Amino acid sequence: MAASTRSVTQPQQSQPTPKNVQKTFWTDSPGDAQLDALAALNDCSQGALLRSLIDEAFTEQFDDLDPAHIEQGQVSIDDLQALANDEITVDELDLTSITTESVTEYESNSYYLTVTPDDLAEPGPELDWETLRDAVENPEDGGYWNDDLEIHDSRIGEETLKASHRPAARILTGIARSQAYENGIVPHTMIEDLVNEYCLLLTNRLTDGEQERGKVHIRETYTNLIANQLYENPSPVANSYYATKTDLHARLQGEIETAQSVAERAETVTDFDVWQQTQDSAIDDETLRQQWYSEFTTWLEDIARTKHAGRTYVTELQRSTYEYEDSEAKTAFDALHSNIHDAVAAFEDVPAKDRVAVIESIDETLLTVIHND
Repeated sequence: MAASTRSVTQPQQSQPTPKNVQKTFWTDSPGDAQLDALAALNDCSQGALLRSLIDEAFTEQFDDLDPAHIEQGQVSIDDLQALANDEITVDELDLTSITTESVTEYESNSYYLTVTPDDLAEPGPELDWETLRDAVENPEDGGYWNDDLEIHDSRIGEETLKASHRPAARILTGIARSQAYENGIVPHTMIEDLVNEYCLLLTNRLTDGEQERGKVHIRETYTNLIANQLYENPSPVANSYYATKTDLHARLQGEIETAQSVAERAETVTDFDVWQQTQDSAIDDETLRQQWYSEFTTWLEDIARTKHAGRTYVTELQRSTYEYEDSEAKTAFDALHSNIHDAVAAFEDVPAKDRVAVIESIDETLLTVIHND
């Protein structure tokens, strides 16, 4: 097990005041599982558990020794070894008096490990601004920020955020990812709710007469900042985002399959005479035609959604972080484009009266997508 120590700035707290040192350590998977199990058994955080174990071990070895004397450099390693071997007593060390409170009098929950991405994603006590800000820094600056970082809403208080655009927006983006729907969808309204809950306090420096204008500015600014770190839903009629790149790419892969299906169904669904041969012959003609219009409409909507998604696919191809090899991605998009082209061409060959009947039930946004190149 390797360990590292770094100094950080702690928020001001009432006495007793905790140390301003965080510990980061590395362990293997079995060790991590053991730590999780013991923390769960004791109903406490991992940091509190380790503090308790350290206190017990320290007391067992150096019962009468105040840790503050170690901090002040009054006790050497040789002294500690002699105490552990019962070769000397604390009284024989002739230590000078101390004026600070003993570390053993501090509350156990004042001690904590450096937060990890897993810690941030799980429920837990509120974290201060400095801890959250540092956590969402780029990895090269010591933070954890990436497309998959999540932050549980219990980790941030209603008045935690400061007027600092990038970290504040990243913190709220992490919360949005944590609250995303099962398929990774983040509705735009969710972003607005987060901004209203956590960001409006950032207008408190304005005069009373400017408060409303300030709130409008805060809403617009932070809503855009959060949305820019998510991935726009490729549906032309959806006002939402995907939480991660992985979620969006899964959707785009699905659209490639939909495009192929749309093209394969074109010859059948665009020709009533051909289509009705696949249906129950006992259904009367009027009902059958209504069913055809319904399936035809669904097929046309699929074309619009997939065509719009294809445009998103092109945008994704231009990102250096795209998951697929360029050749594979280009081949996939070419197939999508070809299939959609064939499907639209089949639609244009449908008799005018049937096209009109179907178009009347299609959302105008979808129709615009279909007709635009």
